[in-house]
Amino acid sequence: MTPYLILSWRAGDAPAEALVRQLRPLSSGWRLLVDRPGHFIAIGGDGLATRAGPHETATFIVGDLFARDGRSGYSGGYKGLPGEDVPFADLCDRLSRDHWGAYLAVRLGPDGEMSLFRDPIGMLDGLIWQKDGLSIVASRLMPWVEICAPSHLAIDWGRIAQLLFDSATLAEETALIGVGTIPPGSILDVRQGQMAARRLWQPSTFHDRQEAEKADAAPLRATVEQCVQAWTGRYAPTMLEISGGLDSAIVAAAGTSAGPGIKWGIHFFAGQLSGDERRFARAISAQTSIALDEVFMPVGQLGEEDLEDLPVDARPGLASASLFHDRALARIALDRGAMALFTGHGGDSLFFQHPTPLIAGDPSFPRFDMGAYAALAKWSRTSVWTVARHAFHLPMPRRAAGLADEALAALPIHLDGDAPRSQWAGELDALPPAKRVHVAAIATDRSVICPSWRSRSLTVVHPLLSQPLVEWAIAADAYQLTLGRRDRMLARQAFAGLLPSSVVERRGKGVLAQYFGQCLCASVHFLRTFLLDGVLVGNGVLDGKRLAPMLDEDFLMRFDCYAKLRSVILMEHWARVWQGRLEAIRAARKALFAAGS
Repeated sequence: MTPYLILSWRAGDAPAEALVRQLRPLSSGWRLLVDRPGHFIAIGGDGLATRAGPHETATFIVGDLFARDGRSGYSGGYKGLPGEDVPFADLCDRLSRDHWGAYLAVRLGPDGEMSLFRDPIGMLDGLIWQKDGLSIVASRLMPWVEICAPSHLAIDWGRIAQLLFDSATLAEETALIGVGTIPPGSILDVRQGQMAARRLWQPSTFHDRQEAEKADAAPLRATVEQCVQAWTGRYAPTMLEISGGLDSAIVAAAGTSAGPGIKWGIHFFAGQLSGDERRFARAISAQTSIALDEVFMPVGQLGEEDLEDLPVDARPGLASASLFHDRALARIALDRGAMALFTGHGGDSLFFQHPTPLIAGDPSFPRFDMGAYAALAKWSRTSVWTVARHAFHLPMPRRAAGLADEALAALPIHLDGDAPRSQWAGELDALPPAKRVHVAAIATDRSVICPSWRSRSLTVVHPLLSQPLVEWAIAADAYQLTLGRRDRMLARQAFAGLLPSSVVERRGKGVLAQYFGQCLCASVHFLRTFLLDGVLVGNGVLDGKRLAPMLDEDFLMRFDCYAKLRSVILMEHWARVWQGRLEAIRAARKALFAAGS
């Protein structure tokens, strides 16, 4: 993705211009788009940008921009973009309707004013903060914030507790006080140091009850292929992480159906039978002609040195899929010469994996077909009567709370109030119950668009989260996506002719719980020292007395709590790094004040 730095200030403002003079050298080697009094825009790497309108009031579109008709508009100006005489809101509306990608649009105004629009999915990050009359917009905080940190910059411990309880909103607000986010699909106006957002795009508007039951396999396959091939055209040659499951297999099929868009595949496997999916990955490789690397994951012992080079920015890197293989994956991809790493992330939610009787509430559910009730009850492991209650929107009886093993493994988090609802998902009350679950799941899966070991050294693309696909899936009834009897059923039908039958018809998934449990058991000494004496416990986010019994070998083998502890480990590392940075920023300010007094 395209790294960028945008600075806006009132020309002649001495404190702001002093900061600009310090920031400008940090973008040395980047391509300058604007460098004049009041405005500065630069992009890094092989980043791309398009300009519409005259230089003084231009609209710049930074990042990867694709046209809905299959053409790409990132290579020097797209003819379909309107010029400077079009109001910014109209231009952004046309961008969201006629284009898609990972981009940020910015229109410059007088006196350092500007308007910003971020792609509706939020594939390109958009951070914003202010210091001494200067507004800073960037794809990442470092290294800029070390020079122009807001005076009230601090760790938001309450936000950290929320994310540990529920990471669904990880891709939304940051965990730092003083650093904001440009909401995806929204215009953010910056006027006289004040910011105001207005939303143009939201998921719920794409669900039409009259059209929802018309979903079909052919347009789904065409949309997947269009999105995947647009990304491979931008970032070839590419490597795909092939898990052996359906979602990465669909990306493999879509990326090779019109040529070798994906050149290499990589598959990680563990020594336990439940974590060995090589037979499925090999079948996908043979069917798609993607060269496959198989990498064995031995049981490893985690130490603090394993976290040292993990990228730390505005959001905690909870997107790291594993503490044990992400770094190896990035290294192998670079050794092969891949420009980008593709994944199948987002497919579970997009194609609807969730077995739930709520599907019976969809408009297209056949309410007078008893076979449909039986099929949905069997798949969702509930009774036909429960399915019928949802079909006819009858009230559900209250269930008594029970003690489950999962409850025993819950993290001891000090949380004030409820976890926030996703702002990206927006208002969902008008949608059918299963569609609310669907949109909320897609909102959660956007959390993979965050820093990780992989994203530190190469571009990571999650093509199944592309805007046209998200819109198409939201428009379809959950019943149509599953036929009320099988997870991701429509997607299975759409790619049945391009994938091995063993993958399409596969019922289960690979399970790495035993492998990760063994890794955690081997790391108990580190975990107890790192976490019980850590800043999360020290700042009251976690209850150390209740956490200690969880950091026991017997407990870790009995309960599948790897994902929870992985989040705690990554969050602890993130908070420690930011504590060190904040101390350095405060020390530099004191030294500067002393030198000037």
